[in-house]
Parts: sequence; structure tokens; C-alpha cells
Amino acid sequence: MAGREVRLEHLLGRVVRTAAGRAVGRIDDLRAEPDGEDYVVTDVVLGELGFRAWLFSLTAQLPTFQSLGLRQRSRVRAIPWRWIDLSDPEHPRFRGPEQEEG
Repeated sequence: MAGREVRLEHLLGRVVRTAAGRAVGRIDDLRAEPDGEDYVVTDVVLGELGFRAWLFSLTAQLPTFQSLGLRQRSRVRAIPWRWIDLSDPEHPRFRGPEQEEG
């Protein structure tokens, strides 16, 4: 998969699943580092799934809720880019460290 280009807007919001179909998280962001004139993605930031997490993230941004100490506490985690299988970008798969090629 090295050197393949995938458009960022096609990945954001996609649910990453294991080979067994279990949802791992939703792609919220990507981290990249400069490599000459280009950027190379290093990590994928996965956020929580579900309507409740989305609703809480919206309401936690309101000043009233922030003053009550209800700041956004969503669980996000960054995983290495190489742990994501994008052979089908519409349905990204989590490979994990045990399934790395090489």
C-alpha cells in the first residue's frame, strides 16, 4: 500500500472496522509530517461512535455547559497509519500491529 494516494475528504467520517466487522472508531482526523514538497500521513485519529457521543460533543461546546464543568471528554486515540487497510477506501479496516506486512 506504500505510495498510494487517497483523498482526505473520502476518509473523514468513515467507520474503521476489524476483519470480523467490529467497529473500532470513526476517522476524525489524520496527522501528517512534511516529506519534501509533500506530506506523509503518520497517524489516524479515531473518535467515538454513535449519536450520544456526537450530541455530547456539540453541547459541551456551549458556554453554559463549560461553566458547569461539562467540557468535551470524548475518547479519541491516534493509531499508526500503517495499521489501516485502505484496499477499499469506502470500508477501511483495522489491521493492527500483528498483521503488519514486512
